[in-house]
Amino acid sequence: MTTMSELLLTPRFSNIEVINEAANLDNVVDTIEISETPDVVAYLPKNTFLLTTAMAFQNDPEALCKLIEDLHRLPAAGLGIKLGRFIDKLDPMVIETANRLGFPILRIPLTVTLGTISHQLLSYIWDHQTEKFHYAIDIQQKFSKMMIKGASLQSLIQNLGGILKRPVLLVNPFLEVVASTQHFKQAGYAAKLDEIQDRLKKTPELATELTFLLDNDSLLISVFPVKVTTYYPYFLVILKADQIPYPYSQLAIEQANTIISFTIYKNQKLAESNRTLRGKFFTKLLQKGEDDAEYTRNLLDYGKSYGLLPSDYYRCLVAGIDESSMALKNATLQEEVYSLTYEWLERELHRNFENALIFPHPTEDKFIILLQQYEADLKAKLVAIQTALDRLFPISISFAAGNEVYETASIHYSYMEAVDTYRQSEKDHYHSFVHFYESKGIMELMQFIPVEQIQHFCLFTLKTLAYPQSETHQELRRTLQVYLSCQCEITETAKQLYIHRNTVKYRIAKCAALLDHPITHADFSLKLRLALLLSDKKG
Repeated sequence: MTTMSELLLTPRFSNIEVINEAANLDNVVDTIEISETPDVVAYLPKNTFLLTTAMAFQNDPEALCKLIEDLHRLPAAGLGIKLGRFIDKLDPMVIETANRLGFPILRIPLTVTLGTISHQLLSYIWDHQTEKFHYAIDIQQKFSKMMIKGASLQSLIQNLGGILKRPVLLVNPFLEVVASTQHFKQAGYAAKLDEIQDRLKKTPELATELTFLLDNDSLLISVFPVKVTTYYPYFLVILKADQIPYPYSQLAIEQANTIISFTIYKNQKLAESNRTLRGKFFTKLLQKGEDDAEYTRNLLDYGKSYGLLPSDYYRCLVAGIDESSMALKNATLQEEVYSLTYEWLERELHRNFENALIFPHPTEDKFIILLQQYEADLKAKLVAIQTALDRLFPISISFAAGNEVYETASIHYSYMEAVDTYRQSEKDHYHSFVHFYESKGIMELMQFIPVEQIQHFCLFTLKTLAYPQSETHQELRRTLQVYLSCQCEITETAKQLYIHRNTVKYRIAKCAALLDHPITHADFSLKLRLALLLSDKKG
């Protein structure tokens, strides 16, 4: 990128003079054109430095003013006029127009032809661009060698900052700095980080380079998206980008950007491979093993590399992305959203919990979290993670937790409870939920047993008292229920039924004879309670 000021500072072009005082010499020059045609602007590319004798405007300063305005709108880099051929001196109206627009007007000396000066300027620009291209290739080769040797992102960013002599940051999709140069750490730029992150938060779908000035500051920031995935990029942030020394062009930055994106991609693939291994381990962890010390010891040894610790407290949680989440509306993004959410949860668990582990779900696009010690305010912490993710991305997640267990061999029980809770919450159309497993009552458990088997159990245990038809049997059944609920206390039963103690004794004796079994026998008493509950029409 060559500017007018660079051209004028070059010794061979020192004889070109700036005519108007308010000329903006930061205009970029991409090419040189010569023309005497009044309407030439319609045929010029942007950033052209136009050379002319102004022959068509020698008696028409107003038309020359219009030409300057049209060139400014294009925009063009500047207008070079060879005075002394057809126009000796520019009309004040022309200079005033150029000053008002900040558009550069330059005097081309009479001693050289426009063809000669055009050739010299183009040669300089092309040599300039060629030199930048060669430096870009050198940078690409250097960074490629670093990547092949396994250089970290921090090393790549540190090298890029050293080449550009500018502070450089690499920011991940969560707007966290994952690598930075010493320039950034040492020069006090860290205080600017919040402002940079706020600006990136406002432009999450950055497709091309973004350049902006920080609020109330003259610090120019350039941001280049590092495209690794479809939707959620990393960001290469360069501070004081307007002061990058020659010959390091944007092309050189793009070459470094490409190598950085390959390195991130490689890291992501390694992370995916690690997730696959973790998933296989968790499948093994769910297998119901022997409740002996040797099995537990072997499992802990095997799981040590995955973070499994010996503990007297374990608790499983299932986390999933809600189907209503905006991020899942595009089917092609689902794998990317899953990976991004996994990475987010992994970071947040590390920050909020001690020794918590995350695994991919064995068969579904969900996540398994294993807590290995008691966590106070568990629900509040999970809600905070939900809220933080939702603010950053259009991704809403839900959590379901099983009960705590106290040995490694019982982890699968907590997992099944978490899965059951998550599925029930999904069935009830909850979203962004944090639900905990509630132990089921007897009636809920019995829902999984065929009705015929329940009826058979009740009739076998209670005989005619199971579904009594006569008033006498109904009275005996009610007395039996109250008697058992009063822990077989005659006096308390009589008090509850408002009858005499002897009446209770008589009825219980009748029940025992009818059932052909002592009612106070522990096992039979339990069966009676269960049968009475299951055969109760109100149950």
